Order: sequence, then structure tokens, then C-alpha cells
Amino acid sequence: MSRISDQQSSIHASGIALPIIAFGIIVIGLIYGRPFLLPLALAIFLCNIMEAMVQGFSSVKLWDFRVPRWLATLLGLATVGLGVYLIFTVLLGQVDAINATLPRYLSRFQTIAGNLTEWLGPDRSARVRSAIAGIDVMGRLPTLIASTQSMIITVLLIIAYVAFLFVEREHVGTKIAAMFSDPRQAANVSKLLEEISHSVRRYIWFKTIVSVLTGVACYAVLRFEGVDFAETWALLIFILNYIPNIGSIIAVAFPCLLALVQFDSLKPFLVLVISLTAIQVAIGSVLEPMLMGKGLNMSPFAIILSLSFWGLIWGIVGMFLSVPILVIIMIVCAHVPSWRWIAVALSRDGSVTA
Repeated sequence: MSRISDQQSSIHASGIALPIIAFGIIVIGLIYGRPFLLPLALAIFLCNIMEAMVQGFSSVKLWDFRVPRWLATLLGLATVGLGVYLIFTVLLGQVDAINATLPRYLSRFQTIAGNLTEWLGPDRSARVRSAIAGIDVMGRLPTLIASTQSMIITVLLIIAYVAFLFVEREHVGTKIAAMFSDPRQAANVSKLLEEISHSVRRYIWFKTIVSVLTGVACYAVLRFEGVDFAETWALLIFILNYIPNIGSIIAVAFPCLLALVQFDSLKPFLVLVISLTAIQVAIGSVLEPMLMGKGLNMSPFAIILSLSFWGLIWGIVGMFLSVPILVIIMIVCAHVPSWRWIAVALSRDGSVTA
């Protein structure tokens, strides 16, 4: 009897240990496979954005004319190209303005640093000055150049991935049908992949709408207060808003810190902190849950966990991809009976449909 109980205990222990070991292997693979997996994940994400645009243009109907797919594809590529052009135009167009205002910023920063050192006392101010003097900008320049070259190579690789993935989408259904001898199983797999793509595209649309509204509202406030480079800060707010929770905090912090250096009084700083925070809270806490909660039914706590995990594994890019990856995990787990409890735990109200 004791032997049977020992066998049952060992089986139970192995049943617990195997998932833990498998999870550890997956995490190690995600960390060490980052140079390969991260560009591929970004390419899949961008490919879904392109497909969402193509489907959006394809759904346009004027009387009896419906936009064909080839024309919708060209319009989608033109939209992406226009967006990239506008981004680089905004950023490069303000280089001269940055060079012109940099001496004033440095002078203002030295004044603030002097006031801060007086408040800290002679000992601590000496430590601050020595720490600032110890920053070797020229010594880090080769590392910065190398990282820039690596980033350019990664961007070119992502573009190549997106191009080939977009072409391969036409043959996905044929490949799935050839993989499975059972037509019903092939249909289920195709339906699962389509549901994943549809949910990811829905998240992208919702988040884009929220980010555009947030960026425009913040731009109006920044322009009204006379903050320098309002266009750049609005663009940064739009981009960072794709990072759940943390992105909005960072987006508010940067222009507010600039206001401390740009203006001689604290009034613009306080106005920006209050107004930009109010915009983020109003849109992020009212409008976004109305769209995201009903559309994706994800638990806010699960979103935070996913943000922390993927940010730890893949950094800032992992934070951008955290919610789409969570959507994929939820849908896959909802379709596997033994994993359904995971989808229920990740959902907002426990309602999961497979």
C-alpha cells in the first residue's frame, strides 16, 4: 500500500516538475534567442498592421465599386510610407531648432544644478559635480555607433521579414490544408489562426485610435503652453501610448521635465503635469477600457504581468508586444480544453469563448 502511495506521489511530483522545467527552458530560449525571435515577432506584428490596413481599404465600397485587393495593398503601403515620411520630417525638421535652443537649455540646466547643489550642501554637491564630470561621452561614442549600425541592420531584416510574410499570407490556407489529412482539423487550425489575427488587428485599431486622440489632445496643451518641440513630444506620446500603463507615465514625464529647463517659473511645469495627466487618465481610464474591455476581455492584472514579463525578457520592444502576445496566449488556451483554465484566469470576467 505504501509502495502504491509512493508511486502516486512521484507521479504527482513529476506532473508538477515537468511544466516548471518546460517553462524554464522556454524562458531561457526567449532570452538567448532574442536576436532571432525579436525581429521575427516585430515583423509578424507589423504584418498584421499591414493586413488590417488592406482589409480596411478593401471594405470601402462606392456604389457598385469595391476596392480590389491589389489596390488596397498599394494604398496600405502608401499609408505606411506617408506615416514614416511624416515621422522623419517632424524629427529631422527640428534638428536646427534643437541646436539653436541647446545653449539656452544648458544655461538653464546649470542654474538649476547650482541651486540643487546649494540645497544639497557642499559634500553632496561635490559628489554630484564629480559624477557629472566623470561622464565620458566621447568614450561611449564607438559603442553608440556600433549599436546604431546594429539597429539599422535589424530594421532592414524586419522589412525583409514583413515583405516575405505578406507575400506568404496568400498560401497559408493551402499549406494548412496540406499539413492535415483531416479537413475538419485543418479548418479548425485555419479558424484559430484567423481568430488570432483578427483579435490582434482589433487591438491595433483600438490602441491606434486611443493613441491618436491622446497625442492630439496633448499636442494642443503643449502648443498652448508654448513648449518647444510640441510636435516631437506629441509623436512620442503617440508611440509610447502603445506600452500599457507605463508608457503614458513616461510620455507625460518627458515634456514636463523639459518645461522645467525651458521656463523660468514652475507654473508651466505644474500646468503640464495636471493637464497631461488628466488627458491620460480620461482617455486611458474611460475610453480605452470601453474599447479594450468589451473587445478583448483581458484582465488588467494580466496585462501588467505580461508587460513586466516581456519587458524583462525583450526590453522596450517586449513592452510594445506584450498585449498582442497575451491575446495570442488567451485564444490558444481557450481552444485547448486542458489549458482553458489559463484563458479564464487571463480574462477580465471569466467569460471565454472557443
